[in-house]
Amino acid sequence: MIDEFLSCDWDEAPDAMDFERPYAEVIGRSAELVSLLSARASSGHGDDERERRRTWDAAGELFVLAPAIVNVALNHSVCIQFGLPLHPTEYFEVDQSAEPLVRYSDEERDEAVSTLERSIALARAAYSIDPAFGAMAAAYGSSLPHGIGTFVYTSRRDKYTWRAAEPAKVRALASSVLKAGRPSLAVGAAHGSIMAGLFLAELLGCELWFLRFSMFKRNDTAPIVSAHDERKLRAHGDGSDILVFDEDSASGATLSLLSARVKEMAPEARTGAVIRHQSAAFRPDHVGRVWWD
Repeated sequence: MIDEFLSCDWDEAPDAMDFERPYAEVIGRSAELVSLLSARASSGHGDDERERRRTWDAAGELFVLAPAIVNVALNHSVCIQFGLPLHPTEYFEVDQSAEPLVRYSDEERDEAVSTLERSIALARAAYSIDPAFGAMAAAYGSSLPHGIGTFVYTSRRDKYTWRAAEPAKVRALASSVLKAGRPSLAVGAAHGSIMAGLFLAELLGCELWFLRFSMFKRNDTAPIVSAHDERKLRAHGDGSDILVFDEDSASGATLSLLSARVKEMAPEARTGAVIRHQSAAFRPDHVGRVWWD
């Protein structure tokens, strides 16, 4: 797992979290980094200080880069599912009750969902330092819907997302969840939970999915739930095998509203947060760390 190679200050988000890259470049660079770390895993860390620092830098870069693989695919899928235009550098606000601006075919909607599913699998393979990642990335890149490779992903430093992605905190959340039973599906609030979610799902050994719900960065007033999302959730019966999670529950509003929406379809779903602030009104079933501020 990637945390074996990480040496970070988990209080302040790193400079590497600030970047803009075309999607195809994100995939290619991720493959380079996984290859380097996979080789290091096979040969051992060694005693050379320069090599250790090179390894730490590569792991840190991959840790902040791999979530972009999911992020772009998720926004592409949202646009296709809700009839929004596609643009290489802009994200569009979603009005789930509005008439679609663009008519996409059933085949295009299915392709967008498939791309999102494969993006999650690919990003998880990056975090698990899978030696097969290079081949997976090549296959994924060659089958992307037309134009996505040129989409530009922009990441900005966010100390709250960064702090909640610390592997030790995520492991604490996973431990709490597993004590009550392994879920078969973890559903995160995107975009903030993607980084922590990729690591969490590997620890839980369960399927991973994301619903776009970004109240502060994208002005979403409610979780963005497509017809496909609803079918996926309802397929889990009462939802007792579903974990709904967010990375940082400050006021608790995002996780509260997300869990309420999911429970309309899966009423027994559990909730979790990597960090819960002591003052938060919403109390998840599982928490990695309580933050006192």
